[in-house]
Order: sequence, then C-alpha cells, then structure tokens
Amino acid sequence: MIATEQVVSLIRSHMDNDDVQFRKIAMQIAASEAKAGHRVAASRINEALLSRSFDGKLLKLKSLNSDISDLVIVADKHYQLKDLVVSSEISSKIDRIIKEYMEQDKLHKYNLDNRRKLLLYGTSGTGKTMTACILAQELNLPYIIVRTEKVVTKFMGETSLKLGKIFDMIADIPAVYLFDEFDAIGVQRGLDNEVGEQRRILNSFLQLLERDQSESIIIAATNNVEALDKALFRRFDDSIEYTLPKTDEIIKLLKETLCDNSQSIDIYALADNFVGMSHAEIKLICSDVMKESILDGCPITNNMIHNAIVQRRSAYQMIG
Repeated sequence: MIATEQVVSLIRSHMDNDDVQFRKIAMQIAASEAKAGHRVAASRINEALLSRSFDGKLLKLKSLNSDISDLVIVADKHYQLKDLVVSSEISSKIDRIIKEYMEQDKLHKYNLDNRRKLLLYGTSGTGKTMTACILAQELNLPYIIVRTEKVVTKFMGETSLKLGKIFDMIADIPAVYLFDEFDAIGVQRGLDNEVGEQRRILNSFLQLLERDQSESIIIAATNNVEALDKALFRRFDDSIEYTLPKTDEIIKLLKETLCDNSQSIDIYALADNFVGMSHAEIKLICSDVMKESILDGCPITNNMIHNAIVQRRSAYQMIG
C-alpha cells in the first residue's frame, strides 16, 4: 500500500512544479509496489511516467546558443535493460545504480548519495554506450551525448571553458550524460607526449566533477583505460569493466539476435567460433546471415554463419 508520506510528497512536488522530484517519488512508489508483489500497479505507474517527456527541459536545451548546443547530441533511447547481454557482475552493478537512483531519498536521510558518476571501460563493442542509453531509458531521463571531439580543442583555455558550460547544463537539465572516448579528456598527467594544456583540461574536469551536486547521471566511457589518469578513479562513484563475452553470453546473444531462425542451426556447436569477438561483432554477423536468409529465401545454416565469420574477420584484418 502506498504510504501517506509518499502521497503528500507527490502532491507537494506537483504544486511546486518540481517535475524532477515528482518523477523521483513516483518511481519510488512504483519500486515499492513491485517489491510488495503489486506488479500490475508498478507497471501502470511506470507506463504513465514514460508517457510524459522532458519536453520543457529539452526545449530549454535547444534554446541555448549554438556554441553550447553544438557540444551535445540529444540521442534516442533504443534499448531496454533486457537487451543488454553482459556478465552477472555487470548486471548486478547496473541494477544497483538503478535502485539507488530510484530510492535516493531514502539514502539521503542517512547522508548517503546514490551512485551517479560512473566510469565504464573495456574493449570496444562490449556494451558501454548501450548501458548509458539503457540507464536513460530505465530512469526515464533524456539521453545526452557530449561531443568530445567538439569539446577538446587545441586553443589554450577553450576546452576548460566548454567543460564548464557542459557542467552548467548538467546541473540545469537532469539527464544521463555520456562522455564517450573519455581518454581524450582524462589522459594521464606526466605522459611523455603531454603538454601543459592537457593537464589543465584534466584538472578542470576533476574539479567540475568533484563539485557537481546535480540530479544527473554522468558517465565516462573509454576503450583505453590504461591512458586514464589514476586520480580519476576515486572521483567516480563506481567503475565497471566491460569484457568480451564468454560462451554463455555468446549463446544468449545468438538466441536473442537470430530469434526464430535459431531453430535451424546448432547454436551450442557454433558458440566457440565467436570466442574473442565483441558483442557488437557477433550482432553484425547475425545481421549478415539474417539478411542473406531473407534475400535468398532460405533458412540459416551453420555453413552460412561460418562464411559470415570468415568474411568479417578478413575485413577486420584488411582494416588492421
């Protein structure tokens, strides 16, 4: 049963036109209902929340002058939590981030903060960017990608100025913010090829991140964790390492990606052929064979998959 305190808080946030607080309380109510076994009620609350958007906040973002709006992309949210195929350890960490966000008021009563500054690192194509998208979807927040290539410039002081503007946006517009290819900002201080400006950029980011007290989720993602300055790790609330999929994850990926077509092949026998590939590469190969099956009007066979693997690996070798 919904607590009277939650109802009162919900009404107060509505009367104050505090949409962020309203959503937080509604999500907490949905979580409480789900925990009590009232899944239909929880589902209806979540559906109602999803039916409303952050149009006002996004219009505010679009109304910003071009030198700020050019630094970010408001991205679509294509994925849900069920779409992410990762290890149980990564799944547990993501579940914990979602739970802490939805019940952050409970943590605040004990002077504790929810995890919202995250460092995702690991091999390319293993689910880092997808995770950012999923968190935005699950938390019903806008998904905003910071255009690192636009932020980092060669002109002294300009990058730090742009970072300051982005963190002002982070404080003003609650959302999931993804800093992809983060090593462009977080490179180690003291590397042989480093210049003074790079040190200033990193120091600016560290200061801005440490001072941030917003409602946003800040995610830094990189394929090159070795290049990151070690001081960064203690500034983030959590760090998650993404690795190439193991056999059980490969089998799950093949089943989900090939859908009904998987009945005509031996997925368990094929799984070892995909070892050493990323999640993205496996999905690309599955997409190749599905298109071939549709265009040629024939079922997917083990041989088709083997050929697709060989073709993809040959293409990667040519690029490499």
